[in-house]
Amino acid sequence: MENKNIFAADTAMETAEPKHRWLAKGSRLAKKATMFATIAGVMANTCMTQAFAATGAVDTGSFISTACTVLKSVICLIDAGVGVWGIVNLLEGYGNDNPGAKAQ
Repeated sequence: MENKNIFAADTAMETAEPKHRWLAKGSRLAKKATMFATIAGVMANTCMTQAFAATGAVDTGSFISTACTVLKSVICLIDAGVGVWGIVNLLEGYGNDNPGAKAQ
């Protein structure tokens, strides 16, 4: 058997460049498109909120209080779901339905 000396610098040089250049280019393009779409969406929502607030059609105080109430409800529901999920995972450990988990 032949011994080969592999240095960390050699392996780092091999993994530094992507194997498929078209994949890396596509990933950069997708990241830029996603960033542009996110920024455009945030700007559009900000402009729409300002436009509705300027006309007086929307009461910003009630909008904010309603949004806070909805967010509190959503957070409580997510928390309850995670809690139920944790309890189910704990109870699954006590069952005998998995023969692979038994000690030999």
